[in-house]
Amino acid sequence: MSGDQLVIADYKDANYIKKIESGIILGKQVLFQDVEQEMDPMLDNVLNKAIIMIGKRAVIKLGGNDIEYHKNFKLYITTRMSNPHYTPEVSTKVVLVNFTVKESGLEEQCLGIVVKSEQPTIEQKKNQEVMNIAQNKKTLIDLEDKILRLLSESKGNLLEDVTLNETLKTSKKTSEKVKNDLEAAEQTMKRIDETRETYRICGRVASILFFVLNDLNKIDPMYQFSLEWYKKLFQNSIEESKEHGYGDRIRNIIKTHQLSVYRQACRSLFEKHKLLLSLQICVKLKMSEGEIDEDEWSFFLRGGQVMDRSTQPPRPPFDWITTTAWDNITELEKQLPATFSGIANAVTLNPKEW
Repeated sequence: MSGDQLVIADYKDANYIKKIESGIILGKQVLFQDVEQEMDPMLDNVLNKAIIMIGKRAVIKLGGNDIEYHKNFKLYITTRMSNPHYTPEVSTKVVLVNFTVKESGLEEQCLGIVVKSEQPTIEQKKNQEVMNIAQNKKTLIDLEDKILRLLSESKGNLLEDVTLNETLKTSKKTSEKVKNDLEAAEQTMKRIDETRETYRICGRVASILFFVLNDLNKIDPMYQFSLEWYKKLFQNSIEESKEHGYGDRIRNIIKTHQLSVYRQACRSLFEKHKLLLSLQICVKLKMSEGEIDEDEWSFFLRGGQVMDRSTQPPRPPFDWITTTAWDNITELEKQLPATFSGIANAVTLNPKEW
C-alpha cells in the first residue's frame, strides 16, 4: 500500500463521505478511521458491494448519487474501541480482524525478549530454524505442484515423457533431502525450546503485569499504557536485574520487573488507586501460581447470585440474616462443598444454641 494511494477519512470529519467517494471513483485505498459501534447507513451500499452495471460501467449509489465504481477501490475501517460489539448486519458485510494482543501472545513476545537478551545465540538459532523449516516446506509444495503440472500437460505415454521422468527422479532426491533436513531442524527446535522454557516464567509474569496495567482504564479512561513502552520497560528491567541480588537469574529478572512496573505505573496513578494496583498485581500473580482459585476470587468480589430461588433452602427467620447474606451462604455451600458443607443448616440454629 503506497502512501500516494491511501486516502484517510476520519469519522469525526464532516467531509469523510466525500473522501470515500473520491477513493471509489479514482480506485484508491481508503482508511476510514476512528469508527464507533454504529456504522453510517450511507455506507450500506459500499459494504454490500451493491454495484450496478450500466453498459460497461460499474456504478454504485452513495449519498443519493450514482458514482462510477473503480475495481481497485478498497476500504479499510478501524476503531479505537477495545471491545466493540457490531451488529450482525455489519459483521456479515466486512472481514473483522482483531489486532488486540492476547495474554498468550504477549507471553511469547516477552519470552523472546528475555531469551534474546540472556541467550542471544539460542534466539538467533531458533529464528533461523523457523525460516529453514518454512523454506523446506515451501520447497516440498513447489515440487508437488511442478509434478502435478507436468502430469496435466503430458500427452501420450507417461513412461516415454523424458522431461517428466527426469523431474520425478530429481524431485525424489530433493524430497528425501528436504525431509531429512526437516527432521533435523525439528530436533534442533526441540532442544532450543527446552532451553527457552527455562525462561518461560519471566514471559508469563511480564504478560500478566501488562494486562494488570491495561485493566486500569476500567477505573479511569486516563490510564493508558503503550505496548511498545511496556516492552522497552521489560528490556530495561532485564538489564537492571544484573545489578540486583534477589537470588538466581530468573528470580532477579522477575523481581526487578515487578518493582519497575509498580514504580512506573504509580507515577501515572492517583494516590487512591495505588493500593488497588498492588492488590491486582498480587492477586493475578497468585492466580497464575494456583494459590488463588478464580471461582473463589469471583465469589469474594461479587458474592453469591441465586438464579433459581425455588431450589434454595428457606431463609431462617432471624433479623440478622438478610436476603443477600442468605444468598451468599447458600451459594458458598454450592461452590465450595468440601469446606462449607452444612453451613446453611448450621446458621438455621438459634444463635443461643451455638
